[in-house]
Amino acid sequence: MRTCMVTVSFVVFCSMLVAQAASADSGAAGPNTVHVQVSNGPGAAFQFTKVDDVLLANANAIDAEYEKKGLVLHDPGLQAYIDSVGKRVLGDRPIPEKVTYRFLVLRDPMVNAFALPNGSVYIHTGLLSLLENEAQLASILARETAHVYDRHPYLEKQNTHNNTVTAHAAAAALVSVVAGTAAAGAVFATTDVSNQIIEENIYSYSREKESQADRDGLVAMTVSGYDPHAMAAAFELLDKYSDLEYEPNPSFYQDHPELTIRREEALAFAKAHTPEDARTGNTQDYLTAIAPAIVADVNIDLESRLSRSALVLAARLANAFPGEAQYQVFLGDAYRALGAKTALPTKDELTSRGKDQQRKEVLDMTEQKEQEALLKTPGGQATLKENQTKAEKAFLTAIQSDPQYALAYRELGFLDEDELRYSDAAANYQQYLQLLPSTSLDRLRIKRRLAQCQSRQTGQEHP
Repeated sequence: MRTCMVTVSFVVFCSMLVAQAASADSGAAGPNTVHVQVSNGPGAAFQFTKVDDVLLANANAIDAEYEKKGLVLHDPGLQAYIDSVGKRVLGDRPIPEKVTYRFLVLRDPMVNAFALPNGSVYIHTGLLSLLENEAQLASILARETAHVYDRHPYLEKQNTHNNTVTAHAAAAALVSVVAGTAAAGAVFATTDVSNQIIEENIYSYSREKESQADRDGLVAMTVSGYDPHAMAAAFELLDKYSDLEYEPNPSFYQDHPELTIRREEALAFAKAHTPEDARTGNTQDYLTAIAPAIVADVNIDLESRLSRSALVLAARLANAFPGEAQYQVFLGDAYRALGAKTALPTKDELTSRGKDQQRKEVLDMTEQKEQEALLKTPGGQATLKENQTKAEKAFLTAIQSDPQYALAYRELGFLDEDELRYSDAAANYQQYLQLLPSTSLDRLRIKRRLAQCQSRQTGQEHP
């Protein structure tokens, strides 16, 4: 699973200070009541120039391109949930000039969230898939909206020696990356956006600005009723699966020395300012709401040779909703995709040499060649058999849960073919075709595979 949380974000209309009630004698509040004092932050006096408008225009262009290329995940239930949490952390604070807040889900398995200066706050499916409850989601949205309120991108840009050059560099970076998403597709689309901007040092926020976003985010989520401990927990999750498998896009925070400090600061704030009735939310409700994001990530992972990541996510859904046939099929697909690869990295893979080897295999070997190499290693055959057995169990569980779920039969047929069980494969393909709508474009492909299996049963290869 990807572990990068790059905040390409943008300012607080107000900088909020939180303090506990100093004394119970006032009778106005208990010891854990949060009080907010509003004061002018550095973004309050911000005034737009033509240079700033260039960045704003490019932000609008990015929104348009993401929509055009289908990178925004539009699921009504998920969108309603994200909107509800986002609006809650915004509260009734005045909206800054030239900002329209929108909370959007991006089809990208990188663990990332960012905001544009126009108020578009993007959270990747990868980050949604990693979080555990509503309060953690609120912490992410709260700190991103804080960047917008505080005008951090504009202020960071104004600190450079040449505003015009900086603006042009930013515009070039944004435009070139947006153009490049057509080739990359949804997979890792915005990772390139974040990485290139960071390399250009356009939105490489100072420690001071990141701390301010953390503090303002903590205040915003706490005032809106969420448990601020969740921000520290979210930071801790970022590295949870950092060594799961090699990825060509490295984690921004994987070696970030200040992440631990920020987590500790969030904990210190939470210990002092958590209301007794703070809202956290349970994991089951959270997973119910964001399941479409996990589904999107599983599909992308399976298409991108990230079978271990796919397995983690599929297992999360299957364990949370054991009676849902679709999730059991995802689980089976993930085990089948693993093939001779272990579900978790071996000790050798976690060494520096092992990581270099993984990189070489991903970049220089096809998936088929990688599997062939694994099958020549001690235990490769045993691992393959174990994964195939688990895949079969998942497919059969799906069929038991919903005998009318067509995809379970097709995927089980694929597995049967892998294991040279042509009679079983043919039977499952036939069942799949019976359940499949007559207009499905998949019919011809499966009919051909069915014919091949039937020919192999008789020893006659189908042409």
